[in-house]
Amino acid sequence: MPVNSPRFALFDLVKGKSYCFRVRSVNKYGISEPSLPSEPITAGAKLATLPPPSQVLAFRDTKTSVVLKWDKLKDGLEPLGYYIYCRETGTEEWQTVNNKPVTCNKFTVPGLQPGKEYVFCVKSVGEAGLSESSPETDPIVVRPAIACPSAPHGFVLLNCGKTDMTICWKPPKRKGGTKILGYFLDQHDASELDWHEVNIQPIPQRVSNLEEGHLYEFRARAVNMAGVGKVSEPSDLFKCEEWTMPEPGPPYDVKVTEVRDTSLMLHWEAPLYTGAGPVTGYYVDMCEEGSEEWKQINKQSIASTHMKVSDLETGKSLIFRVRALNKAGIGPPSLPSDPVVVKTKPGTNEIELGVDEEGFIYMAFEAPEKNDSSEFIWSKDYEGPPDSDRVQTEEKGNKSKLILKDPSEKDLGVYSVEVTDVDDDISASCTLTQEVIKLISGWNIDVLEKGEVRLWLEVEKLSPKAELHLIFNGKELTSTPTHKINFVREKGLVELIIQNFCDDDKGMYTAQLQDGKAKNQFTLDLVDERFDKVAEEANAKQKEWKKKQGPHFIENLKWKVTEDCEVLLTCKVLTAIQFILCTVASLYHRILDVNFKGWQSSLAVLLNSNLLIILLALSATPLKIQPTEEGIKIYTDVKYYTDYLKTTWYHQEKRLESRDRLKTGSTVNQIWLHILNPTEADKGKYTLELFDGKDSHKLSTDLSGQGEGHVCSFPGRARVVQGLPDVATIMEDKTLCLTCCISGDPYPEITWFKNEKVIVFKDRYKMDVKGPVVTITIEKVCNEDTGKYSIYVKNKYGSETGQVTISVYKHGEIPIGVEAE
Repeated sequence: MPVNSPRFALFDLVKGKSYCFRVRSVNKYGISEPSLPSEPITAGAKLATLPPPSQVLAFRDTKTSVVLKWDKLKDGLEPLGYYIYCRETGTEEWQTVNNKPVTCNKFTVPGLQPGKEYVFCVKSVGEAGLSESSPETDPIVVRPAIACPSAPHGFVLLNCGKTDMTICWKPPKRKGGTKILGYFLDQHDASELDWHEVNIQPIPQRVSNLEEGHLYEFRARAVNMAGVGKVSEPSDLFKCEEWTMPEPGPPYDVKVTEVRDTSLMLHWEAPLYTGAGPVTGYYVDMCEEGSEEWKQINKQSIASTHMKVSDLETGKSLIFRVRALNKAGIGPPSLPSDPVVVKTKPGTNEIELGVDEEGFIYMAFEAPEKNDSSEFIWSKDYEGPPDSDRVQTEEKGNKSKLILKDPSEKDLGVYSVEVTDVDDDISASCTLTQEVIKLISGWNIDVLEKGEVRLWLEVEKLSPKAELHLIFNGKELTSTPTHKINFVREKGLVELIIQNFCDDDKGMYTAQLQDGKAKNQFTLDLVDERFDKVAEEANAKQKEWKKKQGPHFIENLKWKVTEDCEVLLTCKVLTAIQFILCTVASLYHRILDVNFKGWQSSLAVLLNSNLLIILLALSATPLKIQPTEEGIKIYTDVKYYTDYLKTTWYHQEKRLESRDRLKTGSTVNQIWLHILNPTEADKGKYTLELFDGKDSHKLSTDLSGQGEGHVCSFPGRARVVQGLPDVATIMEDKTLCLTCCISGDPYPEITWFKNEKVIVFKDRYKMDVKGPVVTITIEKVCNEDTGKYSIYVKNKYGSETGQVTISVYKHGEIPIGVEAE
């Protein structure tokens, strides 16, 4: 008998004898030639597992990967390969990194989370299986490996005297994962052949001892902990002659931060050469990358060295430059900035503004990535760091928090933060105003099912010490059964539920909130047309809800003595249908004529009267069939349903009881039977028997397989078509794949269960859906994976479940069932 997998267990071999094996393939055309024989193998010989590798070391690689190296096995042992495992620090579950063994002693572990800390271990793979785990590596944070920086670029002349000049350049685009320590600068006189070193130690951006009138060019190299980076391209030729122009020199260090979908923040440094007078303002120009058409952004000059540029087109690549202004005019433009794409990068975080449990206002920022040398630089109004006497900073990992010690109006303004020594811009800002408690959703008005009115608003998350004062028309409200106040601090929810909404509830509602030293208040005016509209809706819903509860007294029993010395008893009753009103009236009169005491129980007498029950039974319509998302509903409509009308359902003359797949019930105007997940066995005649206390009234219909009553007449119903076996057996540490086909239109929702509990697909459990084919994969199965698995598919036309039992056996054991065979 052919086998369907590339593995096959052989039994009943003679212990101690050697065997060779060969394999032949089979397809529809026949059997192939045999393979080459295997090496002789002795039955019953127990193979020893290999030792684990030693000296497993982890090295930084990129922001999402780590490089592992380990020593090969000694004593001439040759494993089939190695398996690598990783675990995030603080967790206990190990994850398998590679799907198949690696044969070398070096491996790059991909797909790691930037900034997270991991440990690793390695196992050897031999014919006897896996070895024990190697010792764990030291914890390592996933960050790019430190490397030499790239070359500086963008040289510009900022000031020039007779024998010295000040030049500036842009830092390397790739900083090498650490802080730039400085620069080595070379200069070249155009009249000479050789380049000369300007400095032995990293220097500021200034050059001296030059000859007036000569032309010079420069090149630079950046230095970090890893060493000296690549040399830059030579700069333009700069002429050494003293500047005497009245206009200011060019601004420099034009850079962009806080890049979002439609805005960014522009920064620059003031020119070193001011000309005939101090700099009084700046103009900012912009152009698209690849274009030479510059457009001035600001019509009026601005005095500060920063500017927010808004209303930009998302996705555009833009370049900026700045020109300085003094009393003599506008100077030359700065060196253009590097191109920047106007788009919020994935993983961008904003500053979180909140109040901690002790009532202090804080601003927190979490960097998606940072290096060991990176720092969080906080600034207020882009003018420099906040006053250290007024703020306190805390840093932990990738998160920095700025806490206001004693908040006042002095602390209002724009706070920004920037992460240094990273290749990509990581920055954000927020504005601190007096309305520290942020409003998420203003006052809302909902009318609930029973006619209750719900007034609610939502603010940001508050601390456990936050306080609420709810003011209504100048007086503070307290929570009562008719006016219930809910204040959920962790959700920032303020809620007032009013029962029996009436004119007394008209007016102004104000929620006053205080969290530490942060305050705010929000007011709702519920008057005039707004109040009338809410009151009308509340009254209508209250009447509708009461109507659904069945006949009831609108006005209780009252009495009065007439001029003829007669006692007149009156009440007002609301019922669902008109003929009951007539019956109520006639019964009331009869009871009044017979017995005075009977009037007080008249409603009970009405509901117990056979006349009413008979009328209800006769009002039932023929049985109807309706498809639902869960199955098939069989029902009849009645004028009004009461428990005194006894109902019984039958299928093929067999009495039905409400259970898992068959649900029976009723509403005020309907009696129904709901068949969930119908099958062919549910075909046949269904009968509803109505018993009025004296006679039975029967209604019947047939799910015969024709027309709308056909159980399987919904071709789009979710189904499990094929694929799952009844039982699957697998050896531990293997990978199990279960595949089945499903159908349904619309495409069904898919849920997997293990022992009737929903499976969460993570770690070792994975699910793959490709059209009608659904595959569940369990990596490295173990004994705890044994159990009953089921797939549940559902759409609006129905649902279905497929099941399989998984049995996991240990290495060397004979699976149950195979031993019996």
